[in-house]
Amino acid sequence: MTEEEYRQEWLKGLYHTDYNNCRFAEDKVQYAKDWIKNLLPNVNVDNPQNIIDRINHYKIYDKNPDKALWCNKIWAFRKIKETFPELAIEPAYIFDCEKFTKEMFDTIPDGKWIIKCNHGSGWNMKFDKKLGFSAQFLIDQINEWLFLDYSFLSGWEWQYHNMPRGVIIQPDLGGLMDWSFWCENGQIFGVQLSRKFGKNLEEDYCWCDENGNRTDYVIGIEPAIRVLPPSKKEILNKIKPYALELAKGFKFVRVDFYSINSQPKFGEMTFSPCSGKLVMGLV
Repeated sequence: MTEEEYRQEWLKGLYHTDYNNCRFAEDKVQYAKDWIKNLLPNVNVDNPQNIIDRINHYKIYDKNPDKALWCNKIWAFRKIKETFPELAIEPAYIFDCEKFTKEMFDTIPDGKWIIKCNHGSGWNMKFDKKLGFSAQFLIDQINEWLFLDYSFLSGWEWQYHNMPRGVIIQPDLGGLMDWSFWCENGQIFGVQLSRKFGKNLEEDYCWCDENGNRTDYVIGIEPAIRVLPPSKKEILNKIKPYALELAKGFKFVRVDFYSINSQPKFGEMTFSPCSGKLVMGLV
């Protein structure tokens, strides 16, 4: 079935999913506004009153072309390696490809790895390559993701639209702590600590200000920790200059890092966390 034949079937009422509804919407901005309103009825996109409103406003209206560059995990890795090589997680195996093959997989040495598609969020898998490892499920899953356009999944995230496809494979370094710096207009307004892979223990989860101290609100669930201990403040102060440098020029961005042997390492940059499906609590 061609793209147009599929669209005609959709117009007849078939295959109505969020993905297809966004894919075939003539006015994607209006679709995005309706998508947000349906999920978050209290969010005011056109007259933002708080940070959650503004993040959703930026998601729809902020068309800074650099967002599409930094959302591309392969481009971002290469840029970090060029400008801040000390932040790059090595070794990295990069494949600019529309389809991931067994021959590509076979070039990766034995060991524990994380494989990621470059053109979306959450499209990653951990695996342990060793003698006898069957890669077919992994290859099939990666190719399913490579086929999809991430921009259609969650209310029109335009920066991912028609992004060049590729795969990046980096070491699995265990359940590292994610250091997420939430930035607006180049300034940090919140720092979130969590674990992206593995169990999030209560004592792992934190929300604080740029100095590691208590804020008067949180984004997400109420954290167990609101003030960082001195050892973690030392790590925060090492990461902060990089976060501020990378956030320059963006209305909103969340810049994610890891700390490996107390040294900062770059994770990714996200411009609409959770596709805008966020909640804010006053505490």
